[in-house]
Amino acid sequence: MRTILLPAALGLSLLAPAQKTDPKHTNYYKVPPPIETPEMLVEFKDPVAQMAMCKVRVQFTNKTPDYLLINASEIKFTIAGNSYSPKDRDFLIKPNDNISRTLEVTGSDLHADAFTLDFGGLSRVPRAGKAATLDDFDLPASQNTVGSGPFQLNLLNLEKTTAKTVAKFKVTYTGDKIALIDPSQVAVKIESGQQFANAASKSKEIMLSRGEEDTFNVIAEIPGKIVDMQFANMKLVWNKAFVETSAVPFRAGGASFALDPGLTQGKN
Repeated sequence: MRTILLPAALGLSLLAPAQKTDPKHTNYYKVPPPIETPEMLVEFKDPVAQMAMCKVRVQFTNKTPDYLLINASEIKFTIAGNSYSPKDRDFLIKPNDNISRTLEVTGSDLHADAFTLDFGGLSRVPRAGKAATLDDFDLPASQNTVGSGPFQLNLLNLEKTTAKTVAKFKVTYTGDKIALIDPSQVAVKIESGQQFANAASKSKEIMLSRGEEDTFNVIAEIPGKIVDMQFANMKLVWNKAFVETSAVPFRAGGASFALDPGLTQGKN
């Protein structure tokens, strides 16, 4: 009897290594409840995993009048005892706004029955910081640079026509906190003293850390019956366009994802 069973057992052992998980097989997970704090609401959608990846669609809703900053490198997936972080860039949520991101990690053995997702690196960035006081800027320019404290501006390009003027600037932040730049705060003043809002008022607000730089436009659109901007002397009034503030960390906890057997079987 032993001479019969031994080859059979040997045959089973030879077959075992071939029974590997299909790399294209997808695990589908139950959607956990949202996470809510005084600062934000986090909602989940479509959590899935294969051998080489695990991902989930996440909507972040900012409940505050300030900015929320999320450091993607501090978001942690824990799968089979190992930690992974998405390779996304840090992202910013505008006041009382929401954004959606697909958070994805890659590896070699992520096809697990469960995983957790923890949110570190969350900060609230108050808009009410210290506004820099910059001298009005002449157009046409008498010099191409202007600065105050940690803010340095360089005029990169200037186009003046009768009905439209476009000035493009580079701003560099050299401080140790966080800089918020709001181009909609900039006004254009003509010689009569009358001021006009930046026509690029929908330009994105900019957040900078130490040593970072970005560009923005100031656009003046003034009827020719008021002034011919091609020949006019104008000034840019910065108002509170440049603010220095500090990030305030907060916690949001995490979520657990469990396999949905029915959905997984039905979709594979």
